Amino acid sequence: MYKKWKVMGLLLLLGIFLLFCFSAMKQSHTVYISIRSGDGEVPVITAQLTSGETSISIDAWCSDTGEYYLFLPSWAEGRLIQTEGSGLQTVSGEGSKSFSLPILSSGQSFRLEGGQTLTILTGSQIPSVYLTLKHDLSHISSDQEQSDSGQALILSGDGETVYAGGLEKIKGRGNTSWEQEKKPYNITLQDSVTLPGMTGQTTDYSLVSSSDLTFLRNRISNEMGELAGTGSMACIRVNLYINNSFEGVYELYQRITPENMDLTDLEELTEQANPLRSEESLNQLTTGLTLDDWNQSITGKWWDYENNPENITGGYILEADNAMRYSGEASGFILESGAYMVAKSPAYLSEAQYQYISSYVQECENVMRESVGLDDYQALSAYIDIPSFVGKYLVEEVSKNIDCSSTSQYFYKDQDGLLHAGPVWDYDWAYGVERIQEEIDYMDPTGFSARDIPGSLIWWQLLYYNNAFYRDVVSLYENVLYPWLNELVETGLNQWAQELSASAVMDYLRWGRVSVGGEASASSTATLMEAAGQAYMDQVEQVRSFLSARKEFLYSEWAG
Repeated sequence: MYKKWKVMGLLLLLGIFLLFCFSAMKQSHTVYISIRSGDGEVPVITAQLTSGETSISIDAWCSDTGEYYLFLPSWAEGRLIQTEGSGLQTVSGEGSKSFSLPILSSGQSFRLEGGQTLTILTGSQIPSVYLTLKHDLSHISSDQEQSDSGQALILSGDGETVYAGGLEKIKGRGNTSWEQEKKPYNITLQDSVTLPGMTGQTTDYSLVSSSDLTFLRNRISNEMGELAGTGSMACIRVNLYINNSFEGVYELYQRITPENMDLTDLEELTEQANPLRSEESLNQLTTGLTLDDWNQSITGKWWDYENNPENITGGYILEADNAMRYSGEASGFILESGAYMVAKSPAYLSEAQYQYISSYVQECENVMRESVGLDDYQALSAYIDIPSFVGKYLVEEVSKNIDCSSTSQYFYKDQDGLLHAGPVWDYDWAYGVERIQEEIDYMDPTGFSARDIPGSLIWWQLLYYNNAFYRDVVSLYENVLYPWLNELVETGLNQWAQELSASAVMDYLRWGRVSVGGEASASSTATLMEAAGQAYMDQVEQVRSFLSARKEFLYSEWAG
């Protein structure tokens, strides 16, 4: 009898254990959708799903036409669906039916009790970033100077946790991109992390949104920059969620900082040399001179640090920018040619640092001018890193970048080193955009731009007409970039687009980039998703077609 009870007890424990395992397995393989009435009986719909030990919540987004969408990560595909609260009905042709635990498949549409349509979409197999802020997103999205903090969760495309911890800071960034409805941000994590597809650990990242509806223009430039030897910042494409709301496809970059570029941090060394001075206690000093009577830009500005590190020859990160943006920057100088150079690091130059770097860069420009028509680099090589400038020129020319002589042109100089061109940055206005400026048609894949475009930064024009520089440009293009561009145009670009297309469709729907007429219905939703997918591929084809023609134009000019 005792053995019988013992066996029964063991079987009971085994049953409880199996029930527990089944419950845990069900939870980890189920998307729970909560549907409840909100203000004015408008439904509030939230999906909850787990990956390993991580649980996330995602709120449905409602379009202007009253359609609801749940934008979920790729790893939600194939999971069971269980509803809590109001029920759902599947939509199949003209009829509907109730269901119990269906399998989630991207594009499914369901009918809510109030008659509205809910469509569930899963994105591409790319990482997802989930930010939970202390305040509503409007706290920072309405004012670029405001910042916030909170918690950050980063999952790989497979749902593996890459980072789970504090979000030390989030703040708006960008210039023209900040004026768009879909805002870009800088974030600082509490702890450093290496993200999928990146090397090196850091806490500082940029979440970049832009007018580029392919989400690929920067990727083209980044990979070309690496091949050409001018370098780029590590970048991946991610799905961004803020306060449970899908915000779209973003490019997540390691920020342009001395740490991420492996440069001497002169800003940090300057702060260490002045332990009693904070940014708030510093006073700005200037040359007191303006460029001319018409242009009131201050020709030079720095800050009243008393002490300097022993070696102030680097590292410096500079950005060639335009007059309007230069005026709002903390430190910088204007070259004799009229180029506006902003000090990005150190952002607060001391007077000695200002004098050193402004004189050095001016001398670089002087030597470029003196080297026009020469057959060698003898003078140039004493001031600039030739390979990086050759590579950077080619990225600007191949992309036909509208900003190549005006803004977002980065340069850096480390301690006791030469001035380098790079990293490449910000190519949303490249690869065929509808703009005619200074008689250059940027939609036309033929014609030179970086070589010819009038702008405040004249370096590409000067360098192009040094005969040694020209020979290196032709050699690098013919032997390295042209074969790569052939492969990119034939297969590579479309492959990148296919990998990103599911998330691109979600972004297009989220930001109203496509529309169809008629009342909201399952059929109109399906049509809208199809239209979004086609619109995305049309955008990609426009870039592919531009590159296909541009690479041949340049080949005929340089190597044909």
